[in-house]
Amino acid sequence: MTALLLVGLLIGDPAPSLALRPLDGGAPIALQAAGAGRVTVVDFFATWCAPCRAQIPSLERLRRRYPRAVFVSISVDDDPSLVAPFVRETGIGSRVLLDPGRRLFSAMGAHKLPTTFILDGRGTVRKINHGFGPGYEQRIASWLDTLFAN
Repeated sequence: MTALLLVGLLIGDPAPSLALRPLDGGAPIALQAAGAGRVTVVDFFATWCAPCRAQIPSLERLRRRYPRAVFVSISVDDDPSLVAPFVRETGIGSRVLLDPGRRLFSAMGAHKLPTTFILDGRGTVRKINHGFGPGYEQRIASWLDTLFAN
């Protein structure tokens, strides 16, 4: 029997500096540049992921509630042409980056969709949430309140 070892980021680790292509075109950017030195909520999603779709209204409410934070949604779809129609249909208002090879997804140690990372202004991982379910929005809000209080 072979053991599966999942290596990922831990609280206090810096986010990887891999650059991803924005959905709206332009040069690839890294999370640190996307966050511009601000608290950043990074969410990995896919168009085919039902929990991701269910999570979007919560993320949008959080994005409106916390204008000081930067919200970045990262698609791991293999076919980037599916992402723009999905973004329009679901009303994702955050910046969208494309990770079709799942390089950043893997580098950050995400293993489930959706996965949400909260980074501080230095790009350090402060919180990680795997999946979506009851209490998600309140948990993320609590984490953001704590970061902004410090």
